[in-house]
Amino acid sequence: MNWFPVRTIAVSLSLLVAAASCATDAGRAKSAGAQSAGAVKIVDISAAGSARQVELSIKASGPIHSTVFTMRDPAALVVDLTGVDLSSFGAAIPVGSEPVTDITPIYFASSKDARLQVGLTGEVDYLLDTADPKELKILIAPKGSGLVAQEVSAPAPEAAHPAPMSGATVEALVSGQSRVEDVSFMHKGSLSRVTVTMSRESPAYRLIPRDELKRLTLDLPGALVTADSEKLVNVDAEGSRVKNVAVFQFASGADPVAKVVVNLTEKALYNVRAEGRSIILDVGDEAVLAQAREVKEAELAQAAPERKTLTPSEKVYTGAKVSLDFQKADIHNILRIIADVSGLNVITSDKVKGDVTIKLANVPWEQALEVILKNNNLDMIREGNIIRIAPAAEIGKEKKAMEELMETEAKIAPLYTRIFEVSYETASNMKTNLESIKSERGSVEINSRTNTLIVKDTKEKLAEMAALIEALDRKETQVLIEARIVETTHSTARELGIQWGGHFNTVTGQNFPYTVGVTGAAGPSPNIGVGGSAVNTGIESAAAGALGITLGHVAGTALLDARLLALENNGNGRIISMPKITTMNNKEALIESGREIPYQTTSSDGTKTEFKSATLSLKVTPHVTPDEHVRMNISVNKDEADFANRLAGGAPPILTKKATTEVLVRDGATTVIGGLFKDTDTGSNRQVPGIGDVPVLGWLFKNKINSKSGEELLIFITPKIVE
Repeated sequence: MNWFPVRTIAVSLSLLVAAASCATDAGRAKSAGAQSAGAVKIVDISAAGSARQVELSIKASGPIHSTVFTMRDPAALVVDLTGVDLSSFGAAIPVGSEPVTDITPIYFASSKDARLQVGLTGEVDYLLDTADPKELKILIAPKGSGLVAQEVSAPAPEAAHPAPMSGATVEALVSGQSRVEDVSFMHKGSLSRVTVTMSRESPAYRLIPRDELKRLTLDLPGALVTADSEKLVNVDAEGSRVKNVAVFQFASGADPVAKVVVNLTEKALYNVRAEGRSIILDVGDEAVLAQAREVKEAELAQAAPERKTLTPSEKVYTGAKVSLDFQKADIHNILRIIADVSGLNVITSDKVKGDVTIKLANVPWEQALEVILKNNNLDMIREGNIIRIAPAAEIGKEKKAMEELMETEAKIAPLYTRIFEVSYETASNMKTNLESIKSERGSVEINSRTNTLIVKDTKEKLAEMAALIEALDRKETQVLIEARIVETTHSTARELGIQWGGHFNTVTGQNFPYTVGVTGAAGPSPNIGVGGSAVNTGIESAAAGALGITLGHVAGTALLDARLLALENNGNGRIISMPKITTMNNKEALIESGREIPYQTTSSDGTKTEFKSATLSLKVTPHVTPDEHVRMNISVNKDEADFANRLAGGAPPILTKKATTEVLVRDGATTVIGGLFKDTDTGSNRQVPGIGDVPVLGWLFKNKINSKSGEELLIFITPKIVE
């Protein structure tokens, strides 16, 4: 008698059911498939109780395909039987032995399926006996009391196949409505498949992916689910990314909606399609093949699979830590300890022998196992939750044979064609990424008009490419960059000077010269019609302020004219430029405004006119980080023509201000990326030689000039992430 334990699962929602596992091995599944629907008859149902345990026995004329699960409200153990005839059993079978009260048989003639509802007094544990394909035995005991069986083994079921879900009460369907007749789950390799069978052809559905919740939801508008059919199927298949599948009535009334919710262990590739009355949802790397077409070739080129071996320093150990201190201990005992800590099954070859002397403290069990194996010239192969250990030479031969097999399979593996639609990236850029991972026989072509990729490769490479495209082909964030360029100028000039003038005439009493005259005038005078300054240390600017004084002789013999001139000038100016531009994440953007300045050049070819740009430009490439900061490569340039100081030929010089940098700024924050400050301070004195050096009196024969000027340039940058 072969028994294997089934874990009992309780669900808080009364409408959901906790699925356990399918009591079907590979041989039974093959036999059941050969049997026609409804050909298997239930010939006997019996229950025997002893020591608070009940053994339920179900005998049939052929192999039994069953699904066993528990319900909380009401407490019951449900046995769904697919493709069997239970019509000869109509009445409930009383048991009355703890923890079973009775057994109610239910037969669904329309689908040729059956159900045994075992009434319970509370939560239970149970074991299934699958030794005889034509007989199903279930040992039931109160939860926590412990089950006793002669032979207990725990073979892993190949897959969980929930039976068709049909209720005892079936509502009549109106126009446009359909009924969920079956929800089944299958897992093989890296592909998990959920199949929803409806009562009508071409059923309507809508898939809603929720990556953040690791969930795929199938909305079935106009679909009904009976109360007995609402359930939660827990999946316990090695390598499956499906955690559980729930089916329930989401909305009722005139517009009913049923939902099939597939919860995942991690984000995965998926594909959904309708075939006849079925809606098929594939999950896993091989889901990409649902839309692929196999390519037939006369000759297949050789393709070596890519491999990467991690060095010991690159390996990451995540297992539970152990401390081992043994001297000449049998290696089998050490391996048994490793198996207990890891929770894995360890199988050793008959050739594994020897004693181990070891002392390790707080070492991950994977690392400890590697050290023990290397020290004893052993090696291992891990397959799922099983570790096989044998001498390194034997494992090496096995690995070499496996590699040769993989190389042979790579040479003859069929190729498939898949068309990928690229939404946000350009197909040409995506092709460059795919070229790095395609196999030697594979090919990647692009259709520029539709922005699609036509890929031909093996199914493993297609799955890798699909995952890469999903990761890279995403909507990019946009960034608005605002710049403010502020220029400020200020100048101050002070100048002070004096002009001396007048004339002097006298008679000498000599024949020659009879008269002597000295003339010099600071400016127009009522006594002097024409003249110039005798001493001029004044200001040439006509805008200067002046204060004049004239002293004259009554007889007009002498006249002294003095004029004090002073100048004070203050100037301020401010120019603000505000270029702004929006661009995609990681895309360079340029905005420019200005003029082209013409100038002439002369060469052997003659004289021609060329142009020089004088523009205000902002060039920036932003990168948005996950924590909502923006890293920017920025180049700001402000060129302008100085028309006040033209060069030879009439061309003005170009005044250039430029800043190039890379900064990291928080979204919406402002940073100053450049500051240019220039101050000019000049002073000069002009004087009459000699007299200007005389203390105090010398100030009457001097001109003093003081001037100050300054320029400031500031550049502010503000990035804003555009939602």
